[in-house]
Amino acid sequence: MENRYQYARYNEESTLEYIRKFILEHNEFLRDYMYENSPESLYFYQEDAKSNNFLSIGYVVKHTGAIYRGGFNCYTSIRIVEDLLNTLIAKHINPIGDFSTKFSTTIDFDKHTVSDFEIIWDSFKQFDNYDLSTNKEMLEKFCGHYVKMIREYFIPFWEKYSDIQYINDEIINKVNEEDLNNYLPGMGNFKKLIIMKICYNANYNEYKKYLINLVNNAVSLDKQKYDSYANLFNELIEKLETQY
Repeated sequence: MENRYQYARYNEESTLEYIRKFILEHNEFLRDYMYENSPESLYFYQEDAKSNNFLSIGYVVKHTGAIYRGGFNCYTSIRIVEDLLNTLIAKHINPIGDFSTKFSTTIDFDKHTVSDFEIIWDSFKQFDNYDLSTNKEMLEKFCGHYVKMIREYFIPFWEKYSDIQYINDEIINKVNEEDLNNYLPGMGNFKKLIIMKICYNANYNEYKKYLINLVNNAVSLDKQKYDSYANLFNELIEKLETQY
């Protein structure tokens, strides 16, 4: 069936625009999402009061202008968690870093959170050896496959994990501490504490005591290395217990 968008060839920008328009046309869920382009991916993201959902479509551009699929990245960012933690990171650890919650991950779409992840990832390999800028048939097949994956997997993932209470109930209360960073990447212990406080988790005080001992032991072993983290942690507790 003839697609409503004119096929673009030999042009990186127009090929990526074709992919973007195709995906938006067939996914009403994404129509209010922001869109941007980078040298290695085109991505969609949500700017919501409670969470930011993110999806990037990776690609590789050869010096000849050929465009090949390069993978995908999908996650959700809980704003109340990431805003608080990233503000403290910028203050105590990396004052010159860019900690925009638009690209800050709370829960990744990966093998730990999605049981069919390997199957989903491998399903895109069928496009690896085709130049999407010149092969109309494969480009349309690629877009159609993305539409299907977004509808069947990415949207349900966002709907599930953009709920902080669900994260508290299904991750915080069930995942072993040694596996925590597989689910909450980047200072997972502190993210866990924030979520527990916000969700009135009955084990909050017990976990806070556990982290106090953990941080104090780290500082006693290497004060220069861990003192800034201790300062972050102390201010985090203060904010949690006076503002939430």
